[in-house]
Amino acid sequence: MAVLFNNAPKVAVIHLGGNDLKVPLKDLLDIMCAEIRYLRDAWPETILIWTDILDLGSWDLQDRRKMRRVNRFGRVEVSSTGKSDYWLPDISADEQGFFRPDGVHLNTLGLHFYLDGLTEFVKRNLLQGM
Repeated sequence: MAVLFNNAPKVAVIHLGGNDLKVPLKDLLDIMCAEIRYLRDAWPETILIWTDILDLGSWDLQDRRKMRRVNRFGRVEVSSTGKSDYWLPDISADEQGFFRPDGVHLNTLGLHFYLDGLTEFVKRNLLQGM
C-alpha cells in the first residue's frame, strides 16, 4: 500500500481507541508492530507520537490489563523506531466530569481537556524537532 501523502508530515499521532481492544491481543500487537514499522519506513523523518488508550470505568480487570499491555507495547514500539515520543493523557475513568453518561465517550469538557493537552504536546515536539 502506498503512502497517501506526497510530503511526509512533521508529526504523526498514533491513537487506538478502546474498541481496538476487542481484537485478540497477539493479533493486535502484530498489527500495531506492522503499522508502526510501515509508518517509520514511509516517513523516516516524521516524529511518531503514541497516545495511550484512555482507561474506561466500564472495563473489568482483564480489559484494564490488556489496555496496559497494549499501551506499554505501543510506547516501546514507537520509541524503538527513532524520532518519537509518547503522551499519557491525564484523564482516567476515576475523574468526574470528563466522560458522557455512557462512561465511554468524552464529553465537551473532556474533549477540550484532551485536545488541548495533545495540541501542546505536539507543539512541544515540533519545537524540539526543529
